[in-house]
Amino acid sequence: MPPALPTRNIGIIAHIDAGKTTVSERFLYYSHKEHQMGEVDSGTATMDWMPEEQRRGITITAAATTFEWNGHRINLIDTPGHVDFTAEVERSLRVLDGAIGVFCGTAGVQAQSETVWRQADRYGVPRLAFVNKLDRVGSDFFRVVDVIRARLRANPVPIQIPIGREKSFEGVVDLVTMRSVRFDPETLGEKVIYGEIESELGQVAAEWKARLVEAACESDDALLERYLAEGDAPVPMLKAAIRRGTLQRKMTPVLCGAALRNKGIQPLLDGVCDYLPAPEDLGTITGTHPVTGKACERPLRGDAPLLALAFKTVTGPHGDLVYVRIYSGRLAEGQQVWSSRTDRKDRAQKLYSMHANHREKVPFGEAGAIVAVVGFKETSTGDTVADPSHRLLLEPPRFPETVVSVAIEPVSTADREKLLQSLEKLVREDPTLRWRADKETGQLVVSGMGELHLEIVKERLLREFKVDAAVGSPRVAYRQTIARRAEAAGTFEKQIGDRRLYAKVLLGLEPAPELAGRQVVSELKKGTVPPELHAVIQDAVKEALEGGGILGFPLIQLRARVLGAEFRPQESNAAAYQAASALAFEKALEAAEASILEPVMRFEIQVPDTYYGAVNTDLQRRRAAIAEVDLVDDLRILRGLVPLGEVFGYPNTLRSLSQGRGSISLEPHAYLPVPEDVQERFKM
Repeated sequence: MPPALPTRNIGIIAHIDAGKTTVSERFLYYSHKEHQMGEVDSGTATMDWMPEEQRRGITITAAATTFEWNGHRINLIDTPGHVDFTAEVERSLRVLDGAIGVFCGTAGVQAQSETVWRQADRYGVPRLAFVNKLDRVGSDFFRVVDVIRARLRANPVPIQIPIGREKSFEGVVDLVTMRSVRFDPETLGEKVIYGEIESELGQVAAEWKARLVEAACESDDALLERYLAEGDAPVPMLKAAIRRGTLQRKMTPVLCGAALRNKGIQPLLDGVCDYLPAPEDLGTITGTHPVTGKACERPLRGDAPLLALAFKTVTGPHGDLVYVRIYSGRLAEGQQVWSSRTDRKDRAQKLYSMHANHREKVPFGEAGAIVAVVGFKETSTGDTVADPSHRLLLEPPRFPETVVSVAIEPVSTADREKLLQSLEKLVREDPTLRWRADKETGQLVVSGMGELHLEIVKERLLREFKVDAAVGSPRVAYRQTIARRAEAAGTFEKQIGDRRLYAKVLLGLEPAPELAGRQVVSELKKGTVPPELHAVIQDAVKEALEGGGILGFPLIQLRARVLGAEFRPQESNAAAYQAASALAFEKALEAAEASILEPVMRFEIQVPDTYYGAVNTDLQRRRAAIAEVDLVDDLRILRGLVPLGEVFGYPNTLRSLSQGRGSISLEPHAYLPVPEDVQERFKM
């Protein structure tokens, strides 16, 4: 068997419409993975394979593929740019070693650019930056670099500068090798033409080369000594220094191009191989021992015990397809593994290498690989997969709370069971999708990250699952939290026929602002109640927290502690403990001073300066807090926070205020207390 190729596990991250999928399609074409260049606008993009993606021209789900370039195997994940699908970016970055941040040459750093950059920071992912669309009117490479530095608090270091601008954009100057790079339009850019730097660009290129060398020297003492002694920076030493600085996240190399015009892609692929990390560059990965809770390190080698993380689940008619990143060891077809969430053994029946929605069967996957597994029964998104004899827990991806809800009902009662089964499958796939049955109305309430998110869910129910359902209008997904600690006991005592039922539960609630959601902890001592009833009590408390008491809004940012319980043989059963837990919760919630929270969104509005006054006045009326206003040419850019409930349908209002020339981007910021006058409306 030939030796394995060096591997790069990378993702492409950006704001919507920055050109991520177009870049991915060029990667596939120039690497000869695909023999036809897919286009987003025509619905022929390989990576946007879902019908909803093709129809809308946006990426909805993260798609994975594998191709080869310059003797390297590149595992690529193309992620969505729309904020409603931010969970796809979150779970992808959790398992990737490197990323390419794509920025529009005209818009620069946009709202979702900041979000995905923060996500990459959270997981310590080294990045390249690619300034795209430099052929567009108003594009400015150097301005975008400055904005990346200011807005993202990054250290962007150009390793290329553009030749020409806007319509006259021709190619790039490679500052590492100091040569011009152009792309032959007759071969759709496949033929790369290298040449001397034109005289009019010579001085500018020399200035930026000096800045590049200075930045690289900060990460490499050998290069610094050579540069001070002899005044030059040999290409191999300079590349090694750039790579070291990138891996240490001290610098972000910046490249440029125009993907739609087939310019700048091959040097970007070279940059992936030259500067982004291989799996072994990470050295070790740290996990938690499932019994002792102590931090343990595992070397990222093929001869170490198996350790992997399941980061994505796709349901299908023949079982779930679970995407797994293998950190150490080897996962083979038919292999038995340990799954963390259920603490049970599972079996990988078949393994596949994925190319969007196409599968290629493989016998095994080794350390550094990303594979899809069929056959797992106990494993889904966020679970650690490990050798049963060498168990270790990895940190799962973290997902935000939902912000928008809709009521959904089957058209006929016969479809209800089918709808429930379909929702369960969608929830398994999507960690930011929730559903519950409203106790008062009997309606099914589905919650997600935004209006578009829930619209896609509806379309998939109709197309994929053949469920005909009526969907209500979107509404804000309010939440509750508590102001102080409280304890209460709930006692259920009732005579039913000739049988007496009894149960008592002592429950404590305490604020936990560090939690995005809620946590239920059992502190029942051994022997208090039979072991099988511990889970019954915890599940009843979880259900009560989700139900939200009198106001009906789920509770978050709190911890519930099951402190005690009483058991009477012949009288205590599961139903009695469920009722007692609910009673204890209601009393504790009343004493804990519950308050209502609303989802507050971070917004970015771009509008011609002429309409700034009207838009600003309208935002103030909507309880918006404007934190920043920039003027770029004749375009006003407003940034700040606004309650989601105040901006439902706002894109239409903005278009009306600006004669169709304004745009808005929204992303979840936090759940914050609603003002007192608004709170009173809910309590009336």
